[in-house]
Amino acid sequence: MQQQTNEDTLNKLISSFGPLLTGQDLYSAIGYKTYSAFHRGQLCGEIGVHVFKIPGRKGWFALTVDVAKWLEVQSVK
Repeated sequence: MQQQTNEDTLNKLISSFGPLLTGQDLYSAIGYKTYSAFHRGQLCGEIGVHVFKIPGRKGWFALTVDVAKWLEVQSVK
């Protein structure tokens, strides 16, 4: 059952956002209402998802699969 839920979450995120999340899609998906809150969480090391920069692009990015896995872990805590 848990495996099916993981796949459902991942499929929904990928169909909505593609393989990368960035900007408002990223910070909203991991529960932040604003970029400012996301940035504060990042500075404090409270972002549970690996975020990264891409040379030549603005903002932070995360793999959609990482966000889906993180969301599933949070839902069972």
